Amino acid sequence: MLKQLELPSLQERRKINRLVMLYKVAEVLVPAIPATECLKTASVKRHIKAKQYRDCVTSNIIDNQVINNDRVFVIKNTNSLQFNNSFFVKTIMVWNHLEKSGSRRDS
Repeated sequence: MLKQLELPSLQERRKINRLVMLYKVAEVLVPAIPATECLKTASVKRHIKAKQYRDCVTSNIIDNQVINNDRVFVIKNTNSLQFNNSFFVKTIMVWNHLEKSGSRRDS
């Protein structure tokens, strides 16, 4: 039915909504979540691109360090499984994997 209606999967829609929420927090559009306490921008020293295969799912240590765009956030290190699956850690990893866009609003 998803293919027939051309809808993205639930997993993809959740990922997009998490990225939208992170963007709103980073742009201080959510007053309840102070961006200065939750997000720390990283200095971009070099771009790291991990190899990705469509048919293989791995938890590579380099995945945490991948930088594909100019607006990157630092991921806090932890050994807790609960924290690794939290909103900020999970979403920042996806955010840092996003490709650099040509049209970015400068603030």
